Amino acid sequence: MPAVVFSLIAFGLLVLAAPIFLAIITATFISFDLFAPPIPSMVLPQRMIDGVNRFALVAIPLFIFAADVISRGQIGKRLVALTEATMGHITGGVAIATAGACAIFGAMSGIGPAAVVSIGPIVYPSLVQQGYSKSFAVGLILSASTIAMLIPPGIAMILYSIETNNSVGAMFIAGLSTGLLLTLVLALYSYAYAKVKGIGRAPKVSWAGRMRALRRAGWALGLPLIVLGAIYSGAATPTEAAAFACVYAIFVETLVYRQLRVRDLFKVSAASAQTIAVLLILIASGTVMTYFMTLMQYPAQISQAISGFSPVFLLAMINISFLIAGMFIDPNSAIIVLAPLIYQSAISAGIDPIHLGAVIVVNVAIGMVTPPFGLNLFIGMTTFRIGYLDAVKGVMPFVLLMIGVLLLVTYIPGIALFLL
Repeated sequence: MPAVVFSLIAFGLLVLAAPIFLAIITATFISFDLFAPPIPSMVLPQRMIDGVNRFALVAIPLFIFAADVISRGQIGKRLVALTEATMGHITGGVAIATAGACAIFGAMSGIGPAAVVSIGPIVYPSLVQQGYSKSFAVGLILSASTIAMLIPPGIAMILYSIETNNSVGAMFIAGLSTGLLLTLVLALYSYAYAKVKGIGRAPKVSWAGRMRALRRAGWALGLPLIVLGAIYSGAATPTEAAAFACVYAIFVETLVYRQLRVRDLFKVSAASAQTIAVLLILIASGTVMTYFMTLMQYPAQISQAISGFSPVFLLAMINISFLIAGMFIDPNSAIIVLAPLIYQSAISAGIDPIHLGAVIVVNVAIGMVTPPFGLNLFIGMTTFRIGYLDAVKGVMPFVLLMIGVLLLVTYIPGIALFLL
C-alpha cells in the first residue's frame, strides 16, 4: 500500500508537469506521514542536507563549471580541427573524427549536452558538405556526444559512485574502457556507412599541417591528459582534479586562446549555478526518498523477491528498467531514483558493483537519445534547427548500435573491469 500511494502521488505530479524533485519530495513526505514509523519530522530535512553534504559530491559542480567554460571557448574547435586533420582523408574520416572529437571532449567535460552544443555546430556542416545525409550527421553527433557520460570524468559515473558508496576512481576506469568501445563501434559504423554510400574523402593534410593543428590544440589536449593522469596516478582525488580542471580551462580560454574575457565568467558561472542547483536539489530529494524506502524495507523486499533469479536474467531486467526510465526522465534522475533500489539485489546476486555501474551508465546514455523525451533530441533540434521527427529518424540506427554495446558490456564484464 505505501508503494502504491507513493507511486500514484509522484506519477500524478509528473503528469501535471511538476519538476521531478518536487514529485519525489511531495510523495516522500506524504507517504512518510501516512506509513512510516514514528520518527521526528525534522529527520527528513536533515537527511536531505546530509545527501548533499558529501566531499565527493564537490567534484560534480566543479566539472559542470569547467564544461561550461570549455563549451564557450576555443577548445572544442581546435580539437575538431586536429581530429579532422589526422583522420579526415580516410574513408569515413570526417565522421570518425567527429566520434573521436566527442570522446576527447568528453574527457574534459563529462557532460553529453556540452559536446552537442560545442562540437556539433563545427562538424555538422563538414559532414553534410562531405556527402553524409543530414539525418546521419545529426544521429552521429547526438549519439557520439553521449560518450562524454562514459569517458572520465563522466558526471553520471560520479553520481552512481556517490549513490552506491563506490570508488569514483574505479568507476572512471570502467567508464574509460566502455567509452572507448562505444567510440570504436561508432567509428566502424561510420567507415561502413561511407564505404556503402560511396562518400568521398577529405583532402589529405600534409604532415606540416597536422603539426600545426597539433600545436594549436596542444593546450586543449593538456586538460584531459593532466586531469586523468592525476586521478589514475593517485596524485589527486577526482575532486581535486575537478578544481584543477576549472582553473586550467579558465587560464586557457582567457589568457591563451583569449576566447573569453574575465567578465564573461560571470555569465558562465550563472549558467552553471542553475544546472548545479537543479542537480543538488534532485540529489537531496533522492536521498530522502531512499531513506523512506529503506525504513519501509523496500530494497530488502525486492532482494528477497528476486533472490532466485540468475545474474543473467537480473541484468536483463535492470537494462529494461533503465532503458524505459531513460525514455521519460533525465539520466541523473534515473540513477538517483533506481540505483539505490536495485543495488543490493544486484550485489546479492553476485554482480560486481563496478560492472553494474558501467551497465547503468550505458543505459542512461542511451536514454539521452531515445524518444520520446531523450534530452539530446531536444538539444539537437535547437542546435541544428531540425524537427523532432528528423532528430528521431537520425538517431534510431545509432540507438540500435548503442544497445548492441550495452549487451556486450552487460554480458562480458571484462570489458568494463579489465583495466581494474
